This record gives sequence, C-alpha cells and structure tokens, in this order.
Amino acid sequence: MTTIANQPYSDGVRFGQLRQYWRQRFAENRIETAALDARLLLCAAAGVEQAQLISKERDLVPPEIEARMVQFGERRLAHEPVARILGRAEFYGRPFGVNKDTLVPRPETELLVEHAIKSLPSGGRFVDLGTGTGCIAVSILAERPDVSGLATDIAAGALEMAAQNATAHGVDGRLDLKCGSWFDPVPTDQRFDLIVSNPPYIAQSERADMNQEALDFDPEAALFAAHEGMAAYFEILAVAQNWLQPDGIILFEIGFQQATRLQNAAENAGATQVTFFKDLSGHNRVAQISW
Repeated sequence: MTTIANQPYSDGVRFGQLRQYWRQRFAENRIETAALDARLLLCAAAGVEQAQLISKERDLVPPEIEARMVQFGERRLAHEPVARILGRAEFYGRPFGVNKDTLVPRPETELLVEHAIKSLPSGGRFVDLGTGTGCIAVSILAERPDVSGLATDIAAGALEMAAQNATAHGVDGRLDLKCGSWFDPVPTDQRFDLIVSNPPYIAQSERADMNQEALDFDPEAALFAAHEGMAAYFEILAVAQNWLQPDGIILFEIGFQQATRLQNAAENAGATQVTFFKDLSGHNRVAQISW
C-alpha cells in the first residue's frame, strides 16, 4: 500500500494523484510555478511527453517512477530549479543541456538571438563571447545554415556543454569553441560580421534583490560583474574593433537599468551608433553598436 498526502490507495498511486500531490506540496512551499513544475518533473520521472502524461492520469505509477519523482520533488522543495534537476532547459524552441558551469538559458535572451539572426549577412561569421551552454551560438547556427561562428568561454565545463549542445542540434561542423576570457583565445587575424554576448552584468549591490534560486544554483562568475555590472562591456568595447569587419556590429544583452551607461561606454570607445531594443516588459534589453 502506498500513501500519498495521508490518503492510502490499496491498489497503488495513479499518475493524476501523484501529480496533484506534488503540485500541492510545491504550492505550500510558495513555489509559484507549482502546477507546471509538478507536471514537468513527473514527465521526466516517467520518461514521457506532456501529452502522454494526460492520457496516463488514471494509470498506476510503477514503483521506480514514483521513487524517481520523490527524488525530483524533494530537490524542488529545496528550491533547486527544474532545469537544474532535469539537466536541460528550453530555449528558442530547442532543448539545451545545462551544468554547474553554465547559466540556465533565460527567455529574455531570445531577443538577442532574434536580432543576431536578422543582422548577419549571407555567409557571415560571428563570435559569441561567454557562450555558456552555447544556446546563443547554436540557435543562430540552427536558424541560419549559411553562417558560421566561434564561441569562447573561460570555463572549460561550459565549453564541454556547449560542444554537446552543438552536436545535439547538428551545428558542430560550423562552430569553433575556444577556452579563454572574451577575445583572448581568438586568433588576431580573424574578423567577424557580428560580435554577440550576454556577459555577466549584475552589480553586487543588486544581490539582495535577486531570485534566491539563481544565487544558490547559478555560477556566480556568470552573474556578477565589477564596476556596477559594467566591467565586461568595458573590456569588450575597448578592443572590439580589432575583430570586427568594417560594417560589423556588436549585439549585447544588457540589464534594464544600463542603457545610458552602455551608450556612454560605447561612445567613449568610438562607436558612432547605439540602438536599443526593448523586451516584452518594455525594458531596454539588447544594445546594437557600430562604428
């Protein structure tokens, strides 16, 4: 006999009951996405898609699946993000593996990818600085089969994950991966039509306002930057022209309060045009810079 939420079921637990139990547990622990998380974790525990789970609502749960769901559920109750539990996250319509050295891809970064896809000329080449999971570079390459790219990251573990994601989505033949900080590992004779980056841009002074799950589970080096979150932009802008084609551009993801400071930094680096694009919340989220 199995007991879920103090209700004994002599014939075992059914999928619908198990899902509802964990939804309730998550909600009691103030997890805002309780229903979604319970559904996603049960799908993963059972190895089925969401549509299949609906059809199994009245089916009995095998003991091994129930045990796996208990493990997943306890981790979520400890506020480990679902993407960390599953080891993957959806981004631009594709699954991307994540590990301890990478950020979980965020929906707002899709705006950066959207503009990168539109900006690249036919047969163009780009460099993705601080690639992490590779979600930016891989998404660009998957959407634009005519272009190629290079991606760098200072964390070897992140590059390993980026390589796996590139292979999983069939773009590894058009993506070079190099370990190092920003442009350090990039050959000095290479020039790019696009420099794209979602660097760390959170100021330490903003730590108290951050989501606790991000603080507990995301790599700190991928979140925070010195100079009130601007350090990475300063470093990249100082040398970017050395790697840009004459008509090349930079696309940055930025924090919603950084537009003015980013524009000043770009103009101090000699940029002649800075354009901002807003996210769905109406905040400046992507900066396009040219010389």
